[in-house]
Amino acid sequence: MKIQAVLLLLIILLLVPGGVISEENQSAQNNTTSANLTDVPIIPDISPQEKLMNRALEARAFALEKGKDAALAEFSNPSGQFNAEGMVIVAYDTDGVLLADSTRPGEVGSRFIADDHDAGQVRMMRDLATTGGGLYVDAATGNSWFVSDIDGSWWICAAIIRNAGKQP
Repeated sequence: MKIQAVLLLLIILLLVPGGVISEENQSAQNNTTSANLTDVPIIPDISPQEKLMNRALEARAFALEKGKDAALAEFSNPSGQFNAEGMVIVAYDTDGVLLADSTRPGEVGSRFIADDHDAGQVRMMRDLATTGGGLYVDAATGNSWFVSDIDGSWWICAAIIRNAGKQP
């Protein structure tokens, strides 16, 4: 009985290690993993809305660091750092007065919110900006803008340039 038990134990000991390192578990033999073994970095696709958000947050940081005058000058510059890749930064004060827009320089100083009952895009974007900001999508056209408050007295929106003069 003792010899049978010892033989059974020896058989089990010989079979178990063979199952630990098997053909299905090659990583245990050659110490490799299934991680990306190429030198090519994996870069996820970024949606247009995410690009707008990134541009608006970069512009907001710039405005807070450099000040309002420097930021408005940069946003108004058609070849400035925030007017690239088919996007622009547009700035308004809380009354809806256009402060900067490189695609509509002749309209800077114009008011785009008639009153508190105005249902236009600029008022809706201003309200979104003053309540934390975010993505504004025009239901009629499907166009998107990302809006952000700067300091409570003015706000910006990142816009994709579709046609000059058609910005909010």
